[in-house]
Amino acid sequence: MADKQTALRQIPQVEKTLQHEALQVYPALLGQGIVTDIVREETEKFRESLLRGDALSPDDLVGLIGARCREKSLEKLQRVINGSGVIIHTNLGRAPLGKELLNRAAENLSGYCNLEYHIPSAQRGKRGGYAEELICHLTGAEDALIVNNNAASVFLLLNEFAREKEVIVSRGELIQIGGGFRIPDIMAQSGARLVEVGATNITTLEDVEKAITDETAMIFSAHQSNYRIEGFTDHPTLREMASICTDDIILARDLGSGNLVSDSRLPSPFEPTVRHELSQGCDLICFSGDKLLGACQAGIILGRKDLIAGLRKNPLMRMIRVDKLAYFLLQEALISYQNSTHSDGALWKLILQPAEDIKKKITRCIRKTGDVKGSKGLKRVATTATFGGGSMPGSELPGFGLQVSTPGMKADEIARFMITSPVPILGTIIDDTFTIDFTAIFDEDVDYVAARLRDLLSREIQE
Repeated sequence: MADKQTALRQIPQVEKTLQHEALQVYPALLGQGIVTDIVREETEKFRESLLRGDALSPDDLVGLIGARCREKSLEKLQRVINGSGVIIHTNLGRAPLGKELLNRAAENLSGYCNLEYHIPSAQRGKRGGYAEELICHLTGAEDALIVNNNAASVFLLLNEFAREKEVIVSRGELIQIGGGFRIPDIMAQSGARLVEVGATNITTLEDVEKAITDETAMIFSAHQSNYRIEGFTDHPTLREMASICTDDIILARDLGSGNLVSDSRLPSPFEPTVRHELSQGCDLICFSGDKLLGACQAGIILGRKDLIAGLRKNPLMRMIRVDKLAYFLLQEALISYQNSTHSDGALWKLILQPAEDIKKKITRCIRKTGDVKGSKGLKRVATTATFGGGSMPGSELPGFGLQVSTPGMKADEIARFMITSPVPILGTIIDDTFTIDFTAIFDEDVDYVAARLRDLLSREIQE
């Protein structure tokens, strides 16, 4: 007991521990209050360990606190290298923005900006006016509106045009996307009454026509952006559904990914363009800003001018509008489409890159690790990449990756080593082997991946 009491008396006070040289980096990284809480919690655990008779020293306490702080730092929003093979990765922020776009944002938004000021007239202006004008130019829409995400787009148009009225939806389009967003639930919350028609795999135009009543306000079509129904299937086209709409019934289309590009280098069939979908007779179309558009999180609604005007006046707009950063990022991304320079952006560089370029990234990485002959457990393999992010379900891209096998380490241990890097590297485990898919790894990240692999291989040799 005397030994335990002696050990307990050697535990430094929290304030003194906070001043330890090895911990000085963490307040700036995590915040003083968070670090103080970690020190208190680890000190208490340390005290309990000593009472159990564990042989520990004050230096061990500092090591435990440092390890906990390093682990906590991984929870911060930060850069991650995407070796998953999923290009638009929902858990990694969907479409990458790229340094050039963010640099332009820093140059223009670090001080004040004309968010609601119309400089030519020196009068108060409309938020996002130029970005919305660009959308109309690119799609042929009469007007456009930007909100904070596509779920908000769907909710807003249902609330504005179908509150306490009926909305007809095919059973094959009662979608759910990540995070529990379900069309029936959104309908209920918006005040609209859902009318399901057809079967899961077959819906006919006659099914839709028969469901129309005096209470019908909308026919709603949801793009199957994260699933496919194959085999014995059928559904009416947008043009067919538009043909049965009246002045009192609008056709709304949730397009999901919002593709603006027609390019022979893309897989066929590819996502329909927004312009094409609008030309089929839709009154309103909505889609995301951070999927195939390649910008930030946003919901974009476009279509008839009178309908967009109604949405602008809805009281919900104050709650779901976006900020100056979102407007600017969308504006700059849309200008690149106007000028046909979108392929220079971060997302489309990845999508359109030739297979040979992916192989070159892997070759450079292997060379930087010094394992050119593959004797240390690095092996180039063919992979299957995907678009992800609720875009192009079932559509795959041929890719290439690097298998990492080191004696004495399981695949999940290697994965843990890579994801806890100072710059986390996310890979996948395929057939019990850790693999880094290079499809969504940028050229500038290759050297870092190689350095981390060198650390891994050196660690194995030392152990």
